[in-house]
Amino acid sequence: MLLPFLTFSVGLALAESSDSNVVCEAPFRAIGPRCLLIDTSIIGPWDEVRQFCHGLKGELVNMHDANTLHDIFLFIKENPILDSTSYWIGAYDILEEGDWVWSYNNTRVRMNTPLWGVQSGRQEPTGGTYENCAALNTDYFYYVFDDNCEASNAAICAATGNSVAAKPADEEEKISPPNRECPSPFTMIGNVCLLVDAVKENPWSDQQLICNALGGHMAKIQDANDLGDLYTYLISNEVIIDLWLGGSDSRLEDTWLWEDDTEVPRGTPFWGAEGSGAQEPAGGMYENCLALFRNDYFFFHDDRCDRMKGVICQYDI
Repeated sequence: MLLPFLTFSVGLALAESSDSNVVCEAPFRAIGPRCLLIDTSIIGPWDEVRQFCHGLKGELVNMHDANTLHDIFLFIKENPILDSTSYWIGAYDILEEGDWVWSYNNTRVRMNTPLWGVQSGRQEPTGGTYENCAALNTDYFYYVFDDNCEASNAAICAATGNSVAAKPADEEEKISPPNRECPSPFTMIGNVCLLVDAVKENPWSDQQLICNALGGHMAKIQDANDLGDLYTYLISNEVIIDLWLGGSDSRLEDTWLWEDDTEVPRGTPFWGAEGSGAQEPAGGMYENCLALFRNDYFFFHDDRCDRMKGVICQYDI
């Protein structure tokens, strides 16, 4: 059963809206471009928490756009009162084991990187028939984990009424690839023109020169959906080595920048975890260059810039 704590509803009284262009009806608030309610005052099983969302003319949040997970992660970290519990989201495989769908329209959930977390070297979901509902796991940086549907977690609801509705899949805005041609030897991977070189391994600075010589630069992965598309490409092409990206904090420790001096996104769902369990970047002043780590499902890691790795180059079109 639902366990309402005798506190105020934290979803109603926290930080200012993160996107002033989004207008939400109470109790929802703008978190990124979505109208959401993150509420720790209601804790219960998945179906009961979902019914709580329905009572607010909402639904458990979907992450058809993987950037929603990044927006939620940042909001939770900006509001420490929220940073102590796991949260149900609207994904389940109750109808057919292993077939994860979103509860709002039964479209399939993106699997693997960037949404699903890693525990003991294995990527979720790993619970089989005993864990058929999805939650953001507080112990693993709010990545998506499968959980027993009768477990008690808090709520993240998304507005589906008069605020901002979750659109059915066939009505969602489609992001079209750029019209300009992606020149050889680059190829379109999702919406980005990239070249994956998993043959020649070099230090970060040498790979930077190679990308520049090809008329491009080292890859800048700023969108979580692009990271997911890139992961699919790397697995499909059986890439088995680490790959440098164009991020570094060499100029100022812990200030991670792309080559164009824009900020590298921090936290979930971009950065993985190092051996001790801390979320990357965790190498301090000794590890100042950004790579995708094969052994961590191609999540971001910092590493020593003189390590030998492949590279992903980008051509701007």
